[in-house]
Amino acid sequence: MKFQFFLLLALLFGVVGLNGSANAQTKSNGGATNPLSASESALLNEINDARAHPQVYASYLEKLKPMFSGKEYRRTGHPALVTEEGWPAVEDAIKFLQSVKPLPPLSFSQGLYLAAQSHVKDQSSRGGLGHKGSDNTFIEERVKPFGSWQGGIGENITYGDDSARERILTWLIDDGVPSRGHRRRLLSTDYNVAGISCGSHPEFSAMCVLDLAGGFIDSGSANSNTAVKSTTATKANTTTTTSPSTKVNGGSKPATTPPAKTKVATSNTRKM
Repeated sequence: MKFQFFLLLALLFGVVGLNGSANAQTKSNGGATNPLSASESALLNEINDARAHPQVYASYLEKLKPMFSGKEYRRTGHPALVTEEGWPAVEDAIKFLQSVKPLPPLSFSQGLYLAAQSHVKDQSSRGGLGHKGSDNTFIEERVKPFGSWQGGIGENITYGDDSARERILTWLIDDGVPSRGHRRRLLSTDYNVAGISCGSHPEFSAMCVLDLAGGFIDSGSANSNTAVKSTTATKANTTTTTSPSTKVNGGSKPATTPPAKTKVATSNTRKM
């Protein structure tokens, strides 16, 4: 049985951000208190580091080549992991990272954070997987109680108890996902704001939900009247081609094909 690649990296650990700070970001653009936990802040910092320094993250991936034999990833002292694509997926990520220009950081969005948190709470209690909530809603419906988005909106999900660096490198490689949708969302100029929520999961121990948008205006229920505006033009009545969950405001239902199971050492992990 083949598994999507979820990294366990001996070479890459212990650094929260390239800027040398392990502290949580505490303010949004509007000055509101950022409620992110240490693990959520680490993930947002890691994303912003990858956006600011894509070539550095390409160099991290280059160090993995000796650990591949065909589609197997082998690390000393750990069982071999069978990937979908093997080294070519990593090589594809390296070329992409070497070609893209640095991007500005994603700003914290209270409304997107609350939308992500609602999905984590839902799946933490019922043990579900994927972008569809137990009430049959997707990100574009789930976010409505907390405000309105501008430009595009998208979502990445990862399951498993892993470090921020491991989660980001897994999304960047995007093994087994032809569209490389996770990677492209992280490094897209279409997104300027984000909310992240992490929590427990009954099957995979932990999960994190990343919701992104071009811009976001919080509603009263998000305890903020601050508008975090997009720097890109708003598009209406169209859908992006990126899956599994990316939309432009007013578009149609996003693709939700579930990914193959992944494996990390002795525990199962998924990404979506």
